[in-house]
Amino acid sequence: MKGVRFYEEYKDKAAKRKGTESEGNVIAVFVEHAGESLLRTGCHEAVGAVYFEPNSPVGGTQVSPGVLRDRCKRVSEAKAREVHPALFEYLDD
Repeated sequence: MKGVRFYEEYKDKAAKRKGTESEGNVIAVFVEHAGESLLRTGCHEAVGAVYFEPNSPVGGTQVSPGVLRDRCKRVSEAKAREVHPALFEYLDD
């Protein structure tokens, strides 16, 4: 998917490092206008999980670079589709 980066969410920094305890959700970050939104709000425009449960329904949101750095790991679109199918029901519409 062009213009989108996918980040798998983990419970905390230690889980991210080990690749364990995934939250079962992915954040889709729109990078096309990333610089503009960062300057305006300090956050990236994104689509992410609404609840703290695997394959949660999703909605529009903003995510800080700190959250991406501390609790998320960048993944391929194929891996993101596997981890969080509900995200792609939203994005593919």
